[in-house]
Amino acid sequence: MTPRFLALFTVNLFGRTIGFGFSNSLLTSKYHVVPSFASPLPRKHPNIQETSIFSSITDSSEETASVSPERTTNSDIETIKKNMLLLESGSDIRGTFVNHSDLTIASAVEAIYQMPNGSPAPLTPLAAYCVGYSFAKMVSSSLDGKIPRICVGRDPRDHGPRLLDHVCIGAEAFGSNVKDTGQATTPSIMEFCRADLCDGGIIVTASHLPKDRNGCKFYTKSGGFAKNDVKELIEGAIECAMNLSSQTQLPSIGQGSIEHVDYMPHYASTLRDAIIREVNEGLSPDQSKSTTNDDLPLAGLKIILNAGNGAGGFFNKVLGDLGADVSSSIGTQPDSTFPLGVPNPEASCMVQETKQACEQSNADIGVMLDTDADRSGFIVPRIVLPDSFSDYEPLNRNRLIALLAVIFSKSSPGCAIVTDSVTSEGLEKFLEQDLSLSHVRYLKGYANVIGKAKRLTESGKANAEVAIETSGHCAMKENGYLDDGTYTAVKVISCLAKLARDNEEPLSLLDLIADLEEMEEEEELRIPVKDGSLESTTKVYQEVVKMIEQKCQELQNVWKFDQVNLEGARARTGNGGFFQFRKSLHDPVVSLQVESRSKDEARSKVIKPIVDLLQEEKWISELLDLQALQNYLGPRQMP
Repeated sequence: MTPRFLALFTVNLFGRTIGFGFSNSLLTSKYHVVPSFASPLPRKHPNIQETSIFSSITDSSEETASVSPERTTNSDIETIKKNMLLLESGSDIRGTFVNHSDLTIASAVEAIYQMPNGSPAPLTPLAAYCVGYSFAKMVSSSLDGKIPRICVGRDPRDHGPRLLDHVCIGAEAFGSNVKDTGQATTPSIMEFCRADLCDGGIIVTASHLPKDRNGCKFYTKSGGFAKNDVKELIEGAIECAMNLSSQTQLPSIGQGSIEHVDYMPHYASTLRDAIIREVNEGLSPDQSKSTTNDDLPLAGLKIILNAGNGAGGFFNKVLGDLGADVSSSIGTQPDSTFPLGVPNPEASCMVQETKQACEQSNADIGVMLDTDADRSGFIVPRIVLPDSFSDYEPLNRNRLIALLAVIFSKSSPGCAIVTDSVTSEGLEKFLEQDLSLSHVRYLKGYANVIGKAKRLTESGKANAEVAIETSGHCAMKENGYLDDGTYTAVKVISCLAKLARDNEEPLSLLDLIADLEEMEEEEELRIPVKDGSLESTTKVYQEVVKMIEQKCQELQNVWKFDQVNLEGARARTGNGGFFQFRKSLHDPVVSLQVESRSKDEARSKVIKPIVDLLQEEKWISELLDLQALQNYLGPRQMP
């Protein structure tokens, strides 16, 4: 049955009239060519019927009408500018998906005004169109007049197709040849760039954020966008929106196109080749033939992949094709409802469900991927016997960094491992004293960590083999510093395969990091700022950092201020313990990271003194929601 349209309109772009139709669900768009006096060239998206919820759409000019842009007010324009600026989130853009009926400033503003107070920045189809246009313009600037090839993919969120469509239309409107690769992972988009399948790529994803959020990450052959690149992109998107506010015909740049492609098999083949290369590394051709099957290097391993119904489920076939038993994997089919929760390898629910699946199937390892597969975490057995495994534990955060350091200490002795700022005291000792590596602690944020590693290597100051956050974001020099959770899994699984092959006595991956000193109590307490303002968050954060530094001078026998730390305030509390106060990169939240020998020690040495400190200033205690600290202390210990 043909859906009843709420809106049908056309926009004249570069001498062709593009029609937009929206069904009652207003979830996805379909763009198609409408006959007009300008005789537009055919440009119908070849995957319309697959990527849209429409059952059919008319191409009849009798059912569409060209419309003139309605006059927009200065207030409307300022609203669009303000909200586009709010989309900037470090090296990405992020926001709450907000739909609207047509591609006009007025329509977008009306939808924005209907958002609840305190909502994150709105990400609208209009914004997606302008972002696609601006990105294509930036990519084109380095191509010496060549037509830019732009690849666009998305994660499984239900509003992903709608935003992807408008990103594609915007990039095509500039004059690009756009490749819509459908569902894809973040690292795959970068791989498509460096494999010369495109000149630039955009992935529409909000990673582990709630289902109503979405965003974009940007790549060229030079790597991922940095913060300054995103600022320039947003400026170009605002300029594009301003053009739309005054005219339906944008300045003609060139002749573009959109086509559906499937580049994911190419990316999967790079992971397959990497596993074969890793497992056979160091073996002579004769040894390789006698000890492994080149085509089945994972034979004998039982692997649980938990992709969380995100975009990473394709990896299950890669592992299975290489001989692994993946029959008990979970969450491998993309599902916009995320029935097991939005996938996040740090989330306790994902850790527990993966651990349970490993226990039930007696698996060698469990692999967890986030929604867009640029982060990973693992579940491994503590006890490994010839025919069984037990006591499954997470291999993530400091443990994962330590394991990768062990791997690279053999292949690249003396190299540097660049991490974010919240790694443990025990990890630094393990890397520098036990493995004789260099540990560089830097600012939190995967783009920050990767950028630091690149600069160190390019300058010759260090050979930074790994750039990794405790969250599971990880990029390796051998992989072009591509932030890729799936490639991290390649390294870990290959290490396990070699461990099983080369040792007569069964070993656990945890045995390789047995000397890593770990604290019994590890906790991150998130403290929301009540007014939801990023400005207030920065103000209170800066003041509390000063207060902690001053308190360290008063409590020198208890708190020792870390002068080397580059982010927030970090203090050592003795016996390998520490705490760190920092602000969120994206949200109106400050956090307190605590590691201690016991919960009681954390309460007495860190949490109680911090609560007392915050309550010294009334405006701070009233602005911060201290419930997480109160819950940690318990009612008897609260002031």
